[in-house]
Amino acid sequence: MSRFSERLRRADQRVDRAFAEDVQAVLVIGAEHRPVTVIFEEPDALVTIPGGGEIDDRTPAISAYTRDILGLKNRCQVLIDSVSYWVTHIGANEEGRTRVRLAKGEPGRQQPAIDKWSK
Repeated sequence: MSRFSERLRRADQRVDRAFAEDVQAVLVIGAEHRPVTVIFEEPDALVTIPGGGEIDDRTPAISAYTRDILGLKNRCQVLIDSVSYWVTHIGANEEGRTRVRLAKGEPGRQQPAIDKWSK
């Protein structure tokens, strides 16, 4: 292993210790339930509508080692701390890590209709 690769591996371990979830995520790929260490993010995204109003949207995502998510595809289920998400986009492999965007809910299950305004 090159010195660069070794240093990168050690840096990844420090990042995992600092930011990874206490509970492993479980990737549901076909019949396989694969536990993996991930960094989970659920940022706020506030959008202002011209003329008044705001949309508060959250696009959760995980960052994981690319080798740990081999076989993961769009619409696969991801369980994080017993909450169900499904894959909407798998990013490019960036130095051994991949960012995966998620949506809340179970894949294939229709989300409830939005029939009232939030406060």
